[in-house]
Amino acid sequence: MHLIVVDMQEKLLPHVVDSDSVLLNTFKLAKAFRVLGLPVTATQQVKLGDTVQPLKDLVDVTGEKTTFSCMGCEDFVRKIMGDRKFVLTGIETHICVLQTALDMLKYGFEVYVAVDATSSRKALDRDTAIRRMAQEGVKLTTAETVMYEALKDARHGKFKEILGIVKMSKIE
Repeated sequence: MHLIVVDMQEKLLPHVVDSDSVLLNTFKLAKAFRVLGLPVTATQQVKLGDTVQPLKDLVDVTGEKTTFSCMGCEDFVRKIMGDRKFVLTGIETHICVLQTALDMLKYGFEVYVAVDATSSRKALDRDTAIRRMAQEGVKLTTAETVMYEALKDARHGKFKEILGIVKMSKIE
């Protein structure tokens, strides 16, 4: 399982619906993936600034992209090769997240979107994109579900650490 953080950048994040919640859920996922030794890749759309703190320290950032779909960025494609199952988070849902998810499906990848870790400037755009992705075969999920799916078993050696991440109500 590979976490993809799409364009969570300084100039855009403050303008999306539920930005604080989206950032918290994305942070929790990135932190949990790092604890479990799973890859976390972030993209950056050209001219929108850096990946926001505190995510910046938890992700491997690809080169800037100009395409809306991450699959149009050669550096991104190189970083994800070898993996088959992806969880997408990020902004904006109806543009870059949607186009990336649909392109990844075309390549035969198993694609999930953590719906509580993605947003757009308008709720209607976000909600419509989420419905469309479901219709196209993207699997919808939540950040907490993903963390427990990656963990698999309460006897896992990292269970207590992941449980602490799940329970976070603010970024620490």
